[in-house]
Amino acid sequence: MGRIPAARAALVITALAVLPARGSAQDGTWALTNARIETVTRGVIERGTIIIRDGLIVAVGSNVQVPPEARVLDLAGRNVVPGLIDLISTIGLPAQQTPAPGGPGGGGGAAAAAAAQQQAGPVGLEPDRLVAEELRPNAADVRAAREAGITAVLTAPSRGAFRGQSALLPLRDSLAARHVLRSPVALHMGFQGVGGAGGGGGGGGFAARYPATLLGVIAYERQAFYDARRHALLLERYRQNPRGMERPAYDPRLQALIPAVRREMPAFFAANNENEIKRAIRIAGEFGLDLTIIGGTEAFRATDALRTARAPVVVSVDFPTPTQVTGWGYRAAVRRPLNDSAVTDSAVRREVEGNAAALSRAGVRFALASGGLRPSEFLANVRKAIAAGLPRDTALAALTIRAAELAGAGQQLGSIEEGKVANLVVTDGDLLGDSSRVRWVFVDGVGYEVAEAPRAAANGGGPGGRGGAGRGGAGGDAPAAAQVGGMWDLSISTPQGDQNVTMTLTQTGSSFSGSMTSQMGTQTVDAGSVDGRRATWSISMTMGGQAFTISFNGEVDGNRIRGSASMGDMGSFTFTGEKRP
Repeated sequence: MGRIPAARAALVITALAVLPARGSAQDGTWALTNARIETVTRGVIERGTIIIRDGLIVAVGSNVQVPPEARVLDLAGRNVVPGLIDLISTIGLPAQQTPAPGGPGGGGGAAAAAAAQQQAGPVGLEPDRLVAEELRPNAADVRAAREAGITAVLTAPSRGAFRGQSALLPLRDSLAARHVLRSPVALHMGFQGVGGAGGGGGGGGFAARYPATLLGVIAYERQAFYDARRHALLLERYRQNPRGMERPAYDPRLQALIPAVRREMPAFFAANNENEIKRAIRIAGEFGLDLTIIGGTEAFRATDALRTARAPVVVSVDFPTPTQVTGWGYRAAVRRPLNDSAVTDSAVRREVEGNAAALSRAGVRFALASGGLRPSEFLANVRKAIAAGLPRDTALAALTIRAAELAGAGQQLGSIEEGKVANLVVTDGDLLGDSSRVRWVFVDGVGYEVAEAPRAAANGGGPGGRGGAGRGGAGGDAPAAAQVGGMWDLSISTPQGDQNVTMTLTQTGSSFSGSMTSQMGTQTVDAGSVDGRRATWSISMTMGGQAFTISFNGEVDGNRIRGSASMGDMGSFTFTGEKRP
């Protein structure tokens, strides 16, 4: 790291120089003692110790000696499980930008965007797209998932026929390309066409949108795999004897498909209803693909086909809502039409929530994934799957070791064993129980203490959470979101003394944006969010050629705020603030 002038580096030096404090992210050597340890693969240790060094688990057992240099964390009465792995995620992908339409006579934004897309190719027809090369993680998204116990995610685009090649990412504050656990993991596919691309005036028409229909997508995918087979054959012949042979054209998209047709890379096929699942199985059989079904909402209707094809399923727990289940859209996708009665609603909900249990009984390999749910809803829906018949230990395995195996990382992640990456979750109570609470999360051996969320008022929400906005107005309301809009004077405590920062915010509902101004200049406030009295945001900066993200987490009390800010591996610091009148 280059030299940073002290007068212009108040925030960065503060974060780098801060001593370890409660709530900070810390690496080094750890000893987690007196814990109940669910290894997942080697049973339960009722009272054991885990030693972490250099990001790895170096020892685990009931009679483990604690190294003298270790930081000891006494976990008496607490549980430790492997970190959860979510195989359906878009964390880290840059947000897609919508081009501004060109004004009359100008042809500006829309024309420029169309030209750029023409050059880059249609979105969703990108088998050569490498997620690991375009990471732009949002600090708030990473933190929210991690605080729910998710320590790694498989990131891939969510739409298109050929979506690209996924990356397995650890959810650490300092997440960058160098931290990627595995890439590429799989070729991601689906049945979505290129709807709308190139439409409108200017001669785009149907050809620019192809493939836009289901039949078009299937034809496009099959032809692409046939072309990839032929391209692989030509490349191999040319490699063996190039003399007298025309050199094969360089085609990165066809070459990206070659590992899939050679079964050197799995194909992760998004398919939710029964027909989609069976179509994906047929395509995989035709071209010898190593198939994994992603989503699989109706996998319980296709267990025979899945078992015959030996195709595992990444089961989404983003269950359809009653309106989706009984509406026309869902009727068109299922085998038997459904009426709109409450009895049918309940029956269909039981079937959908029992999806994973049905796969377990049928002997189909599967993992559980969020399907894009908010982290707080992910485990709530896993508990619904358990209530619908999925054994609790099977559910935990499906969130950890089975997910790791499907991502090709079973030797790195998914269980608590010597030599594996130290991705761990420390809880009060059973993580998959109704009253559990995550206390600590370790990612790559870096420990993150999870701050307790502000509690609702004593007469607040009733059963069911979400503020108890009960039926008929009973049960009390959740506390209103704190109002953070305005100008704040913050004081950041450091070993070198207090540092003063001015923050200006604009709030809309539960989101806010703005800027922070200090001796080093002005930084944009990103991912500002308010949940009750809790406010979170982040800022990014580059100093001395090194990029930094500082994540703030504060509790608002009227016109005052106090909390902590983290720079990931490089420590944390505390701050207080007061809003100007």
